[in-house]
Amino acid sequence: MVLFALQYDYSSNGVTAFCTSQRTKLPSSSAINSAVVDRRAAFINTIALVPVVWSQGIDFAEAKVSIKPDAAFKSLVKAREELQQSREFLAKSDSEGLRDYLSDGSLNINNYGENAGALLASKQLDAESKRAIGTIRTYGAGADVVIMYGGLKADLEDEEAASNFNALNKKLKRTIDSLDEVISICRSNGF
Repeated sequence: MVLFALQYDYSSNGVTAFCTSQRTKLPSSSAINSAVVDRRAAFINTIALVPVVWSQGIDFAEAKVSIKPDAAFKSLVKAREELQQSREFLAKSDSEGLRDYLSDGSLNINNYGENAGALLASKQLDAESKRAIGTIRTYGAGADVVIMYGGLKADLEDEEAASNFNALNKKLKRTIDSLDEVISICRSNGF
């Protein structure tokens, strides 16, 4: 970015522009206009031109390809099925296997945020449903999914908490229940 600054020169009653990033003096407005600029005009020019920003050679990030709402909903349904399958690890008292299973990046539950965001951005959900689902900042069933799932994964990383299968089972059940609520809200809106 190249920033320009204007400086009022009291000795010649003129305005001088400086390129701040390249430290070069640009021609003064008095030289350009061949006229003396009074203080009032200099003040007005300063206000009018001071945040002049010129971008130079900046690559802008490309927009992320958005997820279609129907695909996002199907992903949430698959995420619920994956969570249901993960109960098998708890039935076998295999917290290490559950940790490995849930750390798989290809699981739909690990992409819950993007999918929920696509659903919340869609026009298919009404305003009341969007509030009921919510986000981590606005609370709601969607926030419960994020909080419960995050707590489950955190407990699996802690050796002492990972051995408490009763607590792990409760967090998994609460995650599934919250996800069921999100899915139910979406279904009531035609998904």
